[in-house]
Amino acid sequence: MLKLINKYRSLPFEKKTILNTKISIITNWVFAIGKIILSFFSGVFFLVAGIVNVMIANSKLICYYGMTRESKKPLEQRNIWISVFLLIAGLEYGIYASRLVFTDVSVMDYDMYLGIIVACVSFVEITFAIKGIFDATKKGHYYRNIKLINFTSALSAIALTEMALMSFASTEDSRILDGIFGMAVGFITILISIYIYFAPRISIVDREVNNFKALDNTKLIDEDEINIPLTNSKFYGNYAYIGKKNNDIIEGKIVKGTSPIFSWNIWIKILVIVLSEILIFPYAVGAFIHHVKSSQLIKKLNNHMNNLGYINTLDLKEGKNND
Repeated sequence: MLKLINKYRSLPFEKKTILNTKISIITNWVFAIGKIILSFFSGVFFLVAGIVNVMIANSKLICYYGMTRESKKPLEQRNIWISVFLLIAGLEYGIYASRLVFTDVSVMDYDMYLGIIVACVSFVEITFAIKGIFDATKKGHYYRNIKLINFTSALSAIALTEMALMSFASTEDSRILDGIFGMAVGFITILISIYIYFAPRISIVDREVNNFKALDNTKLIDEDEINIPLTNSKFYGNYAYIGKKNNDIIEGKIVKGTSPIFSWNIWIKILVIVLSEILIFPYAVGAFIHHVKSSQLIKKLNNHMNNLGYINTLDLKEGKNND
């Protein structure tokens, strides 16, 4: 067993992600079938939950084919289906949770020990999901998509945690709060599905490399190594253009640094980890806004280099000038 664990830990990120995805697809299908069968005995809401698992499994399956290159369909076509399946999952989950707000359906009661266990498991799941998103940076669209899908699953686990904790920690009827929390998770899942659809157009993935040519050889940049900051965030990893000058050509790429959070005081880090389940939503919204803004990085870089008398070689090939 120890040998298998060490072998797994030694796998590169890509192979580890592919293996995890294969296992999670099987798990999702097992849960889906179990819930659908259970719906015949316990009501339609288990059918809805089963459909959510089916949609999640299908979206992961498309990512799996993309990561392993077992399908020749273009990224755009696969991305549409991933987005559609996740959109349906978000809608289904939102509808599933809304029953707590608009009906008098009863909620399962959790005792304190079971609630704490659920909370611990969900905390670990959301921690690994967030770590996976960071690890997937620069690995390509499919690896990022699978991590985002895992993140939506972790959010549903957080919603379950809220329901479990409220069931024994509050004497009031928490069905409405549980329902609103679950509907929020469904809404965030829908937003993520929309992001996945537009991601290839707004992400700089596969567009990091940018080379520039001087328009006037008498006005070259003096430095041999170029480092141009493109963002300045206190919470999220910042982008910069790193390049080297070779006569009148600058060859380089846009790179993303580590989050400034990792340089914070250790006690602040501990406080953030303790409050992570509360802070995760505003942090995720901020990360999404920061990422969307990054779609303008190449334009910002081009404008900066144009002012220095350089033009992007891709623009040069397309016949664009510096006007």
